[in-house]
Amino acid sequence: MLGLLLTASLLSLGACGFGGPAYGPASDAAAVVEMTNGLAFQPDGVRIKAGETVEWRNRSLFTHTVTDDQARAKDAADAQLPEGVSSFSAEVGPGEVYRHIFTVPGTYRYFCIPHEGRGMHGQVIVEPAA
Repeated sequence: MLGLLLTASLLSLGACGFGGPAYGPASDAAAVVEMTNGLAFQPDGVRIKAGETVEWRNRSLFTHTVTDDQARAKDAADAQLPEGVSSFSAEVGPGEVYRHIFTVPGTYRYFCIPHEGRGMHGQVIVEPAA
């Protein structure tokens, strides 16, 4: 009976976000950012070269977003894009992954829409390709 309860508990946890691509093998992305139950991007700042990819892995129980759009920000300072770059936003459910290729050098500040007020912000600095 105890084994059956343990199995049921583990299956329940799997349905809550402890499975999926975010828990898969190591990424080939230039930088990987984890989204946490503590409502944070970790690390909250990464540095890459133009043309490289950042991958966000949601290993939390919450749905998060990766949003760089001043029109959707409560505080416009939470979103910053280099001039001429289109805004972006992606909803990332528990266990899911989002990848974005950064082609234009500059500073990108992004946030999580539902958790912006709790300080869930991040930054990508894109340097010119070598």
